[in-house]
Amino acid sequence: MASFPFGLAYGVAVVAAGLNPWLGGSASWIVLAGAAQLSMVSLIEADAPWLIVVTTGLVINSRFALYSVALAPGFSAFPTGWRLTLPYLLTDQAAALAIHYFVTHPDPVERRWFYLSAAFVIATMWWVGTVVGVTAGAALPASIDVGFAVPLVFVVLLIPTLVDRPALVAALTAAVVTVAGSALPNGLNTLLGAGAGIALAAVVDGRSSR
Repeated sequence: MASFPFGLAYGVAVVAAGLNPWLGGSASWIVLAGAAQLSMVSLIEADAPWLIVVTTGLVINSRFALYSVALAPGFSAFPTGWRLTLPYLLTDQAAALAIHYFVTHPDPVERRWFYLSAAFVIATMWWVGTVVGVTAGAALPASIDVGFAVPLVFVVLLIPTLVDRPALVAALTAAVVTVAGSALPNGLNTLLGAGAGIALAAVVDGRSSR
């Protein structure tokens, strides 16, 4: 459900930045990554060089490499066509749902149909939100803060995963490092926070398994 207001927030941001609505909106089909898209729109609005805009999008989206590592064992049993096409629908929400589902459902057929269904619904809500945002964004009252959807999406993904000590360590470490590095350019603080959280959680997990 949070994908719709997230897409709406992006569509409104496109209009507010003075971009061509359909050119800016098309990023939801080409990039399909809300955090990167919002950052890129902000940089375009600030007249940043195109190289900075593109680099920022790539850096922020580098987190998908982490998702790929987590999903690779489950995807390895899929036919080649599925392995090549399903990653297009990869989002934060789809990755979180799939990783959780794959733990308890080993059948590759069930896994790929679950991933396709969940990821497609999430992406569709994002696309619909974007269209509504670029077409009706200017008409939305200023009192409606659609930007709340951005942190909401990630909070919703985070809470169910905090079930053990390594997860708590990863979340707290990532939060501290990300906030401490907020002055870093191009979203590098997010990447460093994720790396630090994963590394420290791995250490804690290794000690607890001894």
